[in-house]
Amino acid sequence: MKQDSQKIPQFSAEQIRQVLTSPEGKQLIALLNRDGGKGLQQAAAEYRKGNLAGAQDALRPLVGTAEADALLKKISGR
Repeated sequence: MKQDSQKIPQFSAEQIRQVLTSPEGKQLIALLNRDGGKGLQQAAAEYRKGNLAGAQDALRPLVGTAEADALLKKISGR
């Protein structure tokens, strides 16, 4: 898989589980599914191709909101 110039952070399964089961994580998942999951599916497809920039572009409309920004700040502060 080709990677863009950005390094993809590595997380343990436990770290991912903690985030996804937190109230903020659940809200973030709901936010990512507001468009029926299309943006999330497109991001996953781009990521599988090794196109990190394309994955980020696909998620930008979903996570580029004040609501998503607040949730991501709460999550990253854990």
